[in-house]
Amino acid sequence: MPTQKPAQKSANSARDVKLLTSVAHLSILAIFFLGPFCMVIPLIIWLSERNRADASSQVDFHAKQAFFYQLALVLAMGILIVLTALLSIIVIGFFLIPVVIIAGLAGIAYGVYGGIQVSQDKPFRYALIADFIEA
Repeated sequence: MPTQKPAQKSANSARDVKLLTSVAHLSILAIFFLGPFCMVIPLIIWLSERNRADASSQVDFHAKQAFFYQLALVLAMGILIVLTALLSIIVIGFFLIPVVIIAGLAGIAYGVYGGIQVSQDKPFRYALIADFIEA
């Protein structure tokens, strides 16, 4: 039975950490297919990682961060869409449609930026979310 050398096992572990943290952030792209259920991906990563004996604090932090960011984005976009729909009754809401689209795309782009930063081993923290998680 082949065994891994400690150096090879460490390299695989570092690669797994990078992969899981990147997937947690980049899972925001699943919003195009899964809608608001895209946040299940970082939630699964977070919950499965925190119960492991050799859990990585980096994966735990980034998966939690990605989950709460996606939750906040879905809630904010939901409120903005409902507000736009209600204001469309008096025509003002039609002017908010481009704002809703741009805000949604900007939110997704920020999540992708986070995934790219993490995949390049650069530190990344969502502005308010990281402070909330660490508190």
